[in-house]
Amino acid sequence: MCGIFSYIGKEENAALQTLVGLQSLEYRGYDSFGITAQKNGGAEFFVRKSVGQIGKVGRAEFSGVKSSIAIGHTRWATHGNVTEANAHPHFNRTQSIAVVHNGIIENHRVLRAFVADKLKVPKEDLFVSETDTEVIPHLIEYFMTHEVKDFEDAFVATALLLEGRYAFVAMHRDLPYILAVRDGSPLVLGEGAQGYYLASDVPAFLDYTRIVNYLDDEQYVKVSRDESVIRELRTRKFVKPDRKEILWERESATKEGYAHYMLKEIMEQPSALDRAIRQDDEELLAIAHLLKTHRTFFIGCGTAAKVAKIGELWMATMAHRLATTFVGSESAPYAGFVDKKSVLLAVSQSGETADVLQAIRAAGQSGATIVSLLNVVGSTIDRESDLRLFINVGPEKAVASTKAATAQMAVLYLLIAATAGELPEAKHLLRKGVKEIKAWLTRDVVREIEGIAKRIVAEEDLFIIGRGTHAALALEAAIKIQEVSYVHAEGFPGGELKHGPIALIRKGTPCIAFIPNDETKAKMESNTTELKARGAYIIGIAPSPSDLFDEWIKVPDLGPIAPIVDIIPVQILAYALAVLRGNDPDKPRNLAKSVTVE
Repeated sequence: MCGIFSYIGKEENAALQTLVGLQSLEYRGYDSFGITAQKNGGAEFFVRKSVGQIGKVGRAEFSGVKSSIAIGHTRWATHGNVTEANAHPHFNRTQSIAVVHNGIIENHRVLRAFVADKLKVPKEDLFVSETDTEVIPHLIEYFMTHEVKDFEDAFVATALLLEGRYAFVAMHRDLPYILAVRDGSPLVLGEGAQGYYLASDVPAFLDYTRIVNYLDDEQYVKVSRDESVIRELRTRKFVKPDRKEILWERESATKEGYAHYMLKEIMEQPSALDRAIRQDDEELLAIAHLLKTHRTFFIGCGTAAKVAKIGELWMATMAHRLATTFVGSESAPYAGFVDKKSVLLAVSQSGETADVLQAIRAAGQSGATIVSLLNVVGSTIDRESDLRLFINVGPEKAVASTKAATAQMAVLYLLIAATAGELPEAKHLLRKGVKEIKAWLTRDVVREIEGIAKRIVAEEDLFIIGRGTHAALALEAAIKIQEVSYVHAEGFPGGELKHGPIALIRKGTPCIAFIPNDETKAKMESNTTELKARGAYIIGIAPSPSDLFDEWIKVPDLGPIAPIVDIIPVQILAYALAVLRGNDPDKPRNLAKSVTVE
C-alpha cells in the first residue's frame, strides 16, 4: 500500500523524475499524491499535492522545476480522510523539513502530545493534518532545535521513538542529502549513473538502473549526490551494501499495447507458467524432504491464501499428508503448534505482506523452518526465509493477481508432487498443460467471455461453486470478481448449497459452476441441478458441455492441475465486468498490491 519515490543526483529534473516514478507505482493502491523538491538551490520547496490519480497529471508543470533532490508519495488513506491536507509530503512548522511515509505509526497519538508539549504549541495549532505521518517532521524539528543540531542525528532519534511498521524519507530544505529508514515496510535503493533512487518497489526506477540494495529492517541510508551510506539504526554501525542486479525485461512491466495491465497479465500466463515451472529439481526435492519429515503449515493472505489452500488439498490427495492452512491475520491460534518440527510455507506475491511476516517471525522464534513461495527477489519474506522458491513471472502491476496466482499453483504442484515421489510425471503434465493453455487462451476466448459479461453486467450478486481443489478455487474466483468489478460474489463448496446459500438464489441469479472431469463431476452436476431448479443462470467452466449450462466456457482438460486453467476464465470475466461497469481494473478502489499494514 502507498508508494514512495525519491531522486537525488546529477540531473536537474528531480521533480519530473519523481512524478514518473510515482506513476509507475500506481498499482500499489492510493487515493492522493504529493511531490516536493528543493528549489532555487535550497532556498524553498516546490510542492504539489492533490487528491486523485497521478497518472492523469501532465509532465509540463514539473519539467520547469530545476532541482536535483525530490521526494514523492502516493497515499492510501489509513489515518484521516482522503484530502489534500492529508496527502504527503508533510512538513514541520517552518516548512524546512519534508517527509513521506509508508506504514502506520502506532504510537502517533502519544507522540503528537509529546511533541506539542515540547514545542509548546497546542496540538490543534501544530498539526494541519489528521495523519500519523505528520508527527515525524515535527519530532525532527524538536530534536534539531532542542537536543541535537544535526539533521541526521535528529532523524535517527525520531525513528527510534516510532512504534509500528514504517518506511519514511526525510529531506531538509537547506541540505544536499536525503535520509530514509525502513522498519517493516519495503524500501529499495537504486544506484544509477546519474544518481540514486529510493522507492517502495523496483519497477519505479527500472528505466534508470538495475542495481539495487534492499534495506533491511532497522536500517537507514544517507544519500547524497555522489554516494550512499547504509547504517544500523540503533548502533549507527556501517552496513556493507548488498548490491543485486534486477534481471527483469523492462517491457514486462509495460502494457505492450493492452488496454490494461490486468488483461496483459492474464494473456501472458502461458509464458509466465513456462518460466515458473523451470525449477531446480534439487531445490524442490530438498524442500519436499522437509515436508515429508515435518508438520506442514501453509500461510497466505487474499489470493495467496486460496493458492495455499489448494496446496493443502494437493498434499492430502497426492502426498497423503495432512497439512494446515491459515490466513496470516488469523495465525495466532495456531502459533502453539508451530515448532522446530514444523515447516511454515508462506505464499506471497509481493513478499511484503505484513500479516504473513508477523507469523513468519513468530514461527522462526519457535524454531520452525520457513519456506517461501514468492515472486519478488530480495523482498522481506525472501530475506527472512530459510528456503525459498521463486515463480519468476516478472512484475505483476495490476492489483488483482492473475499470472502470479497461477504460477504459484504450478510451483506448489511441482513441490507436492516431489513430496509424493512423482516429480518427473508432474513436470511432464505441467509442460503439456502449458502448451494446451497457450493454444486455448486466444482473443476469441476473451471475446466469448466478454459477451457473457455483457449479459450479466447489471447483476449485483454472483455465486461460484466447486468441490475438492475447486472449492478453494471458488473462493479465489469470488475474490477476483469482488476486487475489480465490485459485484457481490461468493464462493463455497457445492455441497454447502443446501446448508444456507441456496436461499439467496432467485430467477436469473448468475452462478458459476466448476465441473472438471474428475471424481467430483457427478456431485457437482447434482449441485448445479439444484441451482438450475431455482432459476439460476448457470455459467459452466468445464471441459465437457452440459444441458445444465446457460453459458459454457470450454477449458482444456488438465486433470489434477485443472485449477490452473479453470481460474483463467473467471479472471477474464472479472476484468470484462470491471471495464463494462466503468471501473479501472488495474487500480481497484480501496485495495493495494502490497498490503504492508496489519
